[in-house]
Amino acid sequence: MSIVVIYFLASALAIGLLALLPVVVISGVVIVFITVWLWQRRHFSHWRRLGVPFIPGAPFVGNVWNLLRGGCCFGDQFRELYESKEADGRAFVGIHVLHNHALLLRDPALIKRIMVEDFGQFLNRFETTDSICDTMGSQNLFFSKYETWRETHKIFAPFFAVGKVRQMYGLLESIGHKLEEHMNDNLKERDRMELEVKQLCTLFTRDIIASLAFGIEAQSLQNPKAEFRRMCIEVNDPRPKRLLHLFTMFFFPRLSRRVRTHLYSKEYESFMRRTMNYILAQREESGEKRNDLIDIFLQLKRTESAESIIHRPDFFVAQAAFLLLAGFDTSSSTITFAVYELARNPSIQSRLRTELRKALQSSPDHRISCDTVNALAYLRQVVDEVLRLYPPTAFLDRCCNSREGYDLSAWNNGLPFKLHAGTPVYISVLGLHRNPQYWPNPEIFDPERFSSEQRQQHHPMTYLPFGAGPRGCIGTLLGQLEIKVGLLHILKNFRVELCERTSPEMRFDPKAFVLAARDGTYLRFVRNPL
Repeated sequence: MSIVVIYFLASALAIGLLALLPVVVISGVVIVFITVWLWQRRHFSHWRRLGVPFIPGAPFVGNVWNLLRGGCCFGDQFRELYESKEADGRAFVGIHVLHNHALLLRDPALIKRIMVEDFGQFLNRFETTDSICDTMGSQNLFFSKYETWRETHKIFAPFFAVGKVRQMYGLLESIGHKLEEHMNDNLKERDRMELEVKQLCTLFTRDIIASLAFGIEAQSLQNPKAEFRRMCIEVNDPRPKRLLHLFTMFFFPRLSRRVRTHLYSKEYESFMRRTMNYILAQREESGEKRNDLIDIFLQLKRTESAESIIHRPDFFVAQAAFLLLAGFDTSSSTITFAVYELARNPSIQSRLRTELRKALQSSPDHRISCDTVNALAYLRQVVDEVLRLYPPTAFLDRCCNSREGYDLSAWNNGLPFKLHAGTPVYISVLGLHRNPQYWPNPEIFDPERFSSEQRQQHHPMTYLPFGAGPRGCIGTLLGQLEIKVGLLHILKNFRVELCERTSPEMRFDPKAFVLAARDGTYLRFVRNPL
């Protein structure tokens, strides 16, 4: 065969292959598409195959598309699922949080079983950070796994007990007076002003946590450029890398080690380590006592054995850093929502200020003690109702850790069903708190729901502003007192009113993990000392 013939045959073959190339590519794409489609169809039919009621989800993203596209916050997303027609009347319902098979619990008795009675089978939260690289994020009470959590909780529970919280009241009151000075400085010669309330409340709660957790004067109220204030803003900055890490921790926790997730940025970690090392050294040398977390740290260093968890790298820094992150934002949001509702309900505000006036007048120096604050019945009712309508942690989660699974047949209309190990369960606190079955006219702000007579009629496990069970919020008493002190020092000098910039309807910020008002909360403060 001549070279010419071979050349022409080879050219013809090449041309034929090139002609087939688009067909091959298209066929490959079609095969991949069909494979992925069949996989996701089978994956998202998980609950149907198990005979479990479920809420249909969108392809690939499951039931959290509204959250992922920035249309709502976590609290709104889980409330939407809680109130769906598929979930109505069910003890639980199957959902998909992205690719994760999960259950949304609805029945209060079942919630009690899982959160309290059978806690041993739901020891951990689903979220996970890198336990090796992220020593600050993985050792705090929220993210730590059970063994670490148990030891840490045992160590710090006394710090948040009634007696210790009472000792902290002096520090809270001192910062409350600085809040009054800050507001008076803003008013100057005026008798009224309009403010964005969350920003004001954040300055107050930030100074409190700085004082309690670090034993320092952060001076957020006095100095807008204070480093501590800047770090508290930075820790919530939605940078791409931080968003990737948080996304992995909440939705792909099994990849946390591979991604090397960190709860905080490097800058925040460096600031916290530097601050804690300085404060511990300074206080150890001076011997000063302030009834704060630093006192506890120093005592533990003197008394705990070398094998204790407290000697792990970054252990103290981890506790202080998370107390700052969790403490200032939740309390400031709650105070903001409280002031907003009081402005919308002048009669309730008037009744509360009357109670505060009587307490101030009955005190010889017009200063209210810790015991008096805790004894103010209507103030407690107002705070409890705010926490019902706007729970800071609007959803809860746990992860099934039982190797044999958790039997839910009795809750599945008698059909056999075991929850597999590793499956997360979610509770919509916002959904429970606004369920008309348990709270008549749930959207109405009504502190009378928490009068002594009404409290006795509350359905158990339908009010969970601080969680429930052993892993409920350890700082409940301190958080409630912080909120009360903030309201006291605002309302003793000012009447709060709606203004033109006040949102007629409260909408939540889709970017915030803790419930927070979208586009700020603007109100008018009128000087009116009690």
